[in-house]
This record gives sequence, C-alpha cells and structure tokens, in this order.
Amino acid sequence: MDEKQIFYDWWKNNGCRGISYCENHYDKIPNRTIREYLKEFNKEGAVKKEKSKQKIIQINDLHIPFHDKKTIEIFLKFLKDVKIDKLVIAGDLLDFYELSTFDKDPKRKFTIQDEIDQCYDVLKEFKKYCSEIHFIKGNHEDRLRRFLWKNPSLASIKVLELSKLLNLDTLGITYHDFEYIYRNFRFTHGTVVRQESGASAKAELLKYGSSMASGHTHRLGFYLKTDARGTVAAYEGGCMCNLNPEYIQGVPNWQQGFLVYNFDNNRFFCQVVPILEHKFIYGNKVYQ
Repeated sequence: MDEKQIFYDWWKNNGCRGISYCENHYDKIPNRTIREYLKEFNKEGAVKKEKSKQKIIQINDLHIPFHDKKTIEIFLKFLKDVKIDKLVIAGDLLDFYELSTFDKDPKRKFTIQDEIDQCYDVLKEFKKYCSEIHFIKGNHEDRLRRFLWKNPSLASIKVLELSKLLNLDTLGITYHDFEYIYRNFRFTHGTVVRQESGASAKAELLKYGSSMASGHTHRLGFYLKTDARGTVAAYEGGCMCNLNPEYIQGVPNWQQGFLVYNFDNNRFFCQVVPILEHKFIYGNKVYQ
C-alpha cells in the first residue's frame, strides 16, 4: 500500500478532518505532502466528507467451516432490512482447521481450499448488503502466518498472503492485520480470555485504556468505566459459530450474537444483540 493510500485510509477513519488536525495528528507523512493530498482529494472529488452519523455492525468468530449456517442466514435477513454504513468482521472468520497444532478428527475430509471457498461465498453475501467491510485478522487466521514462518521457503509467495487467498481486493474489503481504529474507537480480535462474560472486556479495556470491542472469547458482554476524564467502554462480540464444537465436552460458555454501533461524531452508542436458538429481536422485529 502506497503512502497516499495509507494517508487516505487514516483520513477517512478520522472523519475527513481538516489540514491542522491532520498535521498535528499524523506523523508518517510530511505536512507539505498532507496539504497536497487534501487538495488533490478535494479537487478530484474522490472523497466526500463522511456523514457524522454512522451505523456499524460488528460480527466475529464464525470459524468457517464451523459456522452456524442458520444463524448466518438469519443475519443476512437482518442486513437486508437494516441500512448500515460499515460491517466490521473482528477476526476468526476462518478456522484454518488443517493448520491447527491440536489433535484433529481423522474423519474430517474438508481441506484448506474448502474453507477458503466457503469463506469467499459468505463474504460475497455480506457484500450484497454493505459496501464497506473491514476484516481484522484473528488468532485462527494467524495459524496461516505461523505455518508460513515455520516453512520460510513458502512465506515469500504473495499469493499465500491471507488477503490474496480470500480475494479481498476483488471483493472491495479492507484488511487489517491487528486492529481497525474508527473515530478513536478500537476494533480488534482480542488477546485476553477470562472465565466470565464481560470480564475479558474489562481486561482489554484496562490494557488499552480507551473504548474498544473485541471477539475471541465467543461471549457477549461489556464493561464500562467512568472517572474524571469521562466514560469508556469495552465490548465482547459473541460468535456465530457452532455452539457444540467437537473438542469441548459439555456445554461451552459461549453466546451467539453481534454488536450494533450508532456513531454521532465521536460519540457512540452500542447495542448488544444476543441470538438465542436462532432467534433475535431488533427494532421490534423478530428474526428467525
């Protein structure tokens, strides 16, 4: 990605701010170049100022091919009804089962290519209802990176990069290696797992110190903290994978669901939407 595109993405994520803000907050590009870029964007009409109100949906932990197909089907009905500005996929879209170092069921017959094909089909469906999608790498996608690093002779082959394997450029989906920051709100997959719902959100918030959301735990929950500086919050986005995985005995403490954010300038309001037995309610409508 070239310097201009890096600045362009940063500028959009910060609300298309003016010259003085950009020069004071963006240290990767010389101020003179920033002015030139802004002038060029305005001249070409390449970027319109983003509206202050934005509706963003976050999903995560589908773990394709272990995704719950019925849940995805219901979620697509929801996307068709509700006009959103952005869809954030906060990691573990794929499972990369074959690259796992854990024991595997020998009866499993699908391949890595099967996973990639199914993932591409799901992303195409999402794209029908949302033009701007952001995909953040999770720890399961990182299995690919770890495999390539253990086999460095393959690591230089660009077609094996995750974004290339999933054809994200073709789909018009933006890839983020670790996090996506939007108006000072941090979307990431997460690295912390605590035993109870909301506890991981608290740990992530205390780790980063700013409002954020993550996946990873397969739980729904949130944590808020208020001090002299104001109120910050952290959210856990649940999952959309099968709730009865082969590798867990008993009932896992997981919940299906997603998060709905309504941004108004730099203020946001988040709604946690649980999916229970393939049913959820949003805006007085039942989806099932």
